[in-house]
Amino acid sequence: MKKFNFKLHPVLKYREHLENIAKQEYVKAYMDVKTAQEMILQMEQAFQILADKVDQETITGISSMMFRQYNDYLDSLESDIELKRKELEQLQRVQAVKQQALTNKSVAKKVIERLREKKRGEYLEEFQAEEQKRADDIASLKKAREVSENVS
Repeated sequence: MKKFNFKLHPVLKYREHLENIAKQEYVKAYMDVKTAQEMILQMEQAFQILADKVDQETITGISSMMFRQYNDYLDSLESDIELKRKELEQLQRVQAVKQQALTNKSVAKKVIERLREKKRGEYLEEFQAEEQKRADDIASLKKAREVSENVS
């Protein structure tokens, strides 16, 4: 019997390729989200450190000009943090879309893989049935020869 040949193999390979692309896009979106989260954390830490420094200098005495510069910088930093949070929300939405696309591509590939396994199972059953038939035919011929030899 000939080797198992799945006729939709090219479709399966194409769907695997699409799934790999979707995985790469998802990983990129995931990394973008992680990078944005880390930047927000760093910016918040810098804000806190500077706010603590301003508090300390206010206690010890600071000029109004210097206080205003610190305050303007803290306001700017706070504004940057807020912008980064909005960017993070957008990146998380993009990540969710990429994750859904990856899920869809994986499901599409799984459908073809299951079909391949089903067809392979049918092929093996057919192959085993043919092998059993050959074995039965050989046994029948052997028995027929034995009977014909005993009759002679």
